[in-house]
Amino acid sequence: MRLANARVDGAGSVDVDIDSGRIAALSPAGSTVPSADVLDLGGRRLIPGLWDEHVHVRTWAVSSRRVDVRAATGPQEVAALVRAALPEAEPGLPVVAAGMRDGLWGGAPSRLLLDDIAPDVPVMVVSSDLHSSWSNAALGRLLGIDLDGTGMLREAASFAAATRVESMVADRADAWIGEALADLGRRGVVGLVDLDFDDAVRAWERRAAPPVRIDAGVYPHDLDAAAERGARTGDPINGLARVGPLKVITDGSLGTRTAYCHAPYPGTADRGVLEVPPEHLESLLRRGAELGLTPAIHAIGDAANALALDAFARTGIRGRIEHAQLLTDADLARMATLRIGASIQPEHMLDDRELVARYWGDRATDAFRIGSLVAAGIDVVLGSDAPVTPLDPWLAISAAVTRARDGDPPWQPAEAVDVRTALRLSARSRIAVGEPADLAALGDDPEPHRLRTMPVDLTMVAGRITHSNL
Repeated sequence: MRLANARVDGAGSVDVDIDSGRIAALSPAGSTVPSADVLDLGGRRLIPGLWDEHVHVRTWAVSSRRVDVRAATGPQEVAALVRAALPEAEPGLPVVAAGMRDGLWGGAPSRLLLDDIAPDVPVMVVSSDLHSSWSNAALGRLLGIDLDGTGMLREAASFAAATRVESMVADRADAWIGEALADLGRRGVVGLVDLDFDDAVRAWERRAAPPVRIDAGVYPHDLDAAAERGARTGDPINGLARVGPLKVITDGSLGTRTAYCHAPYPGTADRGVLEVPPEHLESLLRRGAELGLTPAIHAIGDAANALALDAFARTGIRGRIEHAQLLTDADLARMATLRIGASIQPEHMLDDRELVARYWGDRATDAFRIGSLVAAGIDVVLGSDAPVTPLDPWLAISAAVTRARDGDPPWQPAEAVDVRTALRLSARSRIAVGEPADLAALGDDPEPHRLRTMPVDLTMVAGRITHSNL
């Protein structure tokens, strides 16, 4: 197959020949007569296809069916939205809402508030960052969990409860995932890193082969299963799905006030939650390395990032840090020296700028340091953490470039990167002979002001068209 009249950075107008899922040749546009099918791009800009390097695939697909409470400014508003959804509740299943941002509320969650509106229907309200949930007594009874007066669960307890609730729709979740993945070509997406909390490798063994590339993460609780499989990072699972990284969550999140920090949160003695002690993290890194699993370490607070870098330094193992949201100058330099990568989600910055001001105000210049990471030579990749933010790489690219949205002034604009850099951080391949034919043709030039709504006219994954407006 030939993509004719493509505009490629550094190469001008070219024809791109594709064979067996890879780029077979690049030639000046119209210079030879093709022997294959031709698709004329009409001078459209051709870029490497985009990756989202941090997604919770099942949670993302299921969340689209949940009650959206992101706009609620307090517990009473959330309760009203849940009450309105109760008549449509499916018998036997909990009513689940998503998008709680209690870190910005004036009032605190109360289990009794949810008990009053739904005494017999289980209700779970999941935070926008996925690190906490607010539930009623009926949900506690369903799961056999003792809930205190707040009804709140945080970190591991919340992850476990949310995973059990998701499993109640497992019979239809795979179909929802298939529908959601089929739509990704519309945004130029060719690959995802799936960091779902269940056994994602086993799930992708069971599911239909995906239309995009999938790297399925492994959590510590699934290391024994990983050892039995003998599958290393990069090994095939099913079609375009492969084994991904070893994911270890070492601390919490800013929105839940559990990110592990050097300094306490304002008005408290609480520094956040350290989920994995340093010595245990080192043992996990070593075991993962023995199994051939590249580590991806969740660290958001500055103290959590420091401890993650300590573990990388002591073990000599390389990998990447997921989020790296609060990073001191010293640790940024260490990260570069140790050659540890950073998987970051720029849209979080725009969602969390109020939270940064409220809880990390004295250290705001250490937060969301995209430009500094790139300037230090650190291997940076971009993602969404979907469903925390929408699975749309153009939102991440726009946030990295403009540091703003909705007419707000740019936030710490010195940390911005240019469009070419942001596109590079969002792709794994190049437009060159021998590279995978994972490509996207744009409907307009990627200027900063149009990135969030960038039209994509063609997407190819391994040479197969997954989306076309041509």
